Amino acid sequence: MKKTKALVYEGPSEKPDFPVRISYNDSRNVMHDSDRLVYCHYHDEFEFNYVIEGSIVMEIDTNLIRVCAGDAVIINRKEIHSGYCENGEHCRMFGIIFKLDMLCSHEPDACQSKYLDPFLCGQYKFPSYIPNVPGWQSKVISEIVRIVESLQQQPFGYEWKIKSSLFSIMAEIIANKAFLTHNGQKCLLNEKLDRFQKTIAYIQERYNSHITIEDLAGVAGISVDHFYKFFKQISGESPVTYVNRHRIRMASNLLKYTDLSVLDIALQIGFDNVSYFIKTFKKYTGFTPRVWRKKNGMVAYN
Repeated sequence: MKKTKALVYEGPSEKPDFPVRISYNDSRNVMHDSDRLVYCHYHDEFEFNYVIEGSIVMEIDTNLIRVCAGDAVIINRKEIHSGYCENGEHCRMFGIIFKLDMLCSHEPDACQSKYLDPFLCGQYKFPSYIPNVPGWQSKVISEIVRIVESLQQQPFGYEWKIKSSLFSIMAEIIANKAFLTHNGQKCLLNEKLDRFQKTIAYIQERYNSHITIEDLAGVAGISVDHFYKFFKQISGESPVTYVNRHRIRMASNLLKYTDLSVLDIALQIGFDNVSYFIKTFKKYTGFTPRVWRKKNGMVAYN
């Protein structure tokens, strides 16, 4: 798999009573040509991505999709996904990560049983690619842009506006029968992707602890010798690089959204040596933690 461009920075975890958060990717925040713009990962939430500028190749499970400025791409829950820029092209992209069950009704109704529940159980899936063309597609993209604007500005009542947009997106996709259907069996993941998903779940849960290659190979259920090739083939980087990059992403969020000291952050993300943490942080971001914190207040997305 081809690869290029940088760390992803997500906003802080969503509010418990409003499970929506935003991410922002900019290929200018790149330190190494071997980095991907969207690192290889998965989550239980759904995600709407909107490309502001340039283009990106998204890999969703085993499918490659080229997404250009003005287009959108949708990640269904538990889909392994990553993205890279080709030929040094620049790209900026938003991600809206949310829990679809926030649209559930307290009282059972036809909207939930006929349409929402099938999405939640995996029988229905959102289409992966939404081109910006006239029709329902442009309407969906307009609602995605409205969600981004509401999350940026957060005026009084913005939660209602976001929820309304999510319902509108669902309505367009359902009314135009643009969703994909499955026969109720476990979705898309083949054995290789399933092994990889278990591996990165282990990393995400235990990144602040000591992790060995033997641990990761054991979780994947394959030998250590085969694990290196297996992991790099899917993620585009070595297991050690992936773990360190994930730790630095977590450190970046803590630097940006908390007032914890550099030492406390180093310990919290799994580094027992603050000097090595600073060296590693600079390797992946180009700055020391203190300088990065000074340069990165709330990100200007426009």
